[in-house]
Amino acid sequence: MSRTMDGVKAEVSEKIRGAQTASLFLDFDGTLVPISPDPRHPRLDAVTAETLERIVGHGLMTVAVISGRAVEDLYCRIRLEGVIYAGNHGMEIFGRGLGFVEPVAWSRREALADVCAMLCEALRDVEGVMVENKGLTASVHYRLVAAEAVPAVFQTVYDAVQQAGDFRLNPGRKVYEIAPRTNWNKGMAAKWINQHLRREPAFTVYVGDDTTDEDAFAALEGQLTVKVGPASDTLARYHLPDPSAVQELLAWLAEFDQFAGNKAAGSASPSHP
Repeated sequence: MSRTMDGVKAEVSEKIRGAQTASLFLDFDGTLVPISPDPRHPRLDAVTAETLERIVGHGLMTVAVISGRAVEDLYCRIRLEGVIYAGNHGMEIFGRGLGFVEPVAWSRREALADVCAMLCEALRDVEGVMVENKGLTASVHYRLVAAEAVPAVFQTVYDAVQQAGDFRLNPGRKVYEIAPRTNWNKGMAAKWINQHLRREPAFTVYVGDDTTDEDAFAALEGQLTVKVGPASDTLARYHLPDPSAVQELLAWLAEFDQFAGNKAAGSASPSHP
């Protein structure tokens, strides 16, 4: 795994020659925005929003934001036109003419709501815990929970998931993710989006920080996969230290001569799927 920004830029510069299309996938929390102690707070800042607008405007690179958040929640925090939004770890997708909801997850919404109600009751006395029903998946946030209480929170969540059946428990960054047992993941979502664009991209850049992004790194083997955050075992080929480095990469993409030249040549009107 290359650990330099220069490595990402060099490979993009090489692959972009002669390419007419490319795709850029970005996680949200921990990638586009810093991780917040309260998951209700993050919003895309104006500078990053303007940078993404310029990348979209060049017309060569399709931009998709793929997140564990519900797709409506994700859209409300970004609100950019011309972007594809993939929520619930890619189980729901919309934007640029695309629309998809993973059918197994859709069929288990009521069962998931029951699990969330059970957890709200069981964890109501634990200070700092947040149970979030995202429609197709759920999150139990414990970033604000006292360290000594975390093992009990995990056991409660684990027991509820085991009792419910048909769901799996995935650990994240200070969060326990509850998802229906299905083969769908961020990697499959990224490949689905690429395949349903009007023109399949010549190459893909995928940037993410979460454990769920590893599925995308695996599915996009040979593409420009970038892990954000502390260096650790990962299937990604590149590494960036934090969201500020991601913003630096995006700013470079927005100014990249090939993109600007593509627009000036008249081929930059967005190719909608």
